[in-house]
Amino acid sequence: MRLRYCRRRYRYTMTNIETIKKMYELFASKDNNAIREIFDPNIRWNQMKGFPGGGQHVGPDAVFENVFNRFRDNWTVWAATITRYIDSGDGVFVIGYYEGTYKNTGKTMKADFACEYKILNGKIIEFNQYTDTFLIGEAMGLIRESK
Repeated sequence: MRLRYCRRRYRYTMTNIETIKKMYELFASKDNNAIREIFDPNIRWNQMKGFPGGGQHVGPDAVFENVFNRFRDNWTVWAATITRYIDSGDGVFVIGYYEGTYKNTGKTMKADFACEYKILNGKIIEFNQYTDTFLIGEAMGLIRESK
């Protein structure tokens, strides 16, 4: 916990790890308005190519429309489980795995990931994702299942 002195009173400022934990909690509860509060207005969201919504999305509206809403629309189950948070000074690395069931195929998947979040003044300014897109493509029926 950090306290910052601000105009003769103290206010609580979340640590970088607390900010990212909060974002995952808000995503799970589908609270887009609260997520907007911790996104920088010019956030750069870099989703892996080959991943649903892959590419760079700039600004909260683009992230919600091209990334978050697509998960909710196309997956009956989608969860990101974090197994480790690593503070990197100007941000946080998270390690974990995605689990989901794709609506159109009924196929499930589990894929490990590492993601980097950059934070400035308590706001998420950048996201970079690293994951196995092959496993996700299999569940979506885009790739023939390996034998």
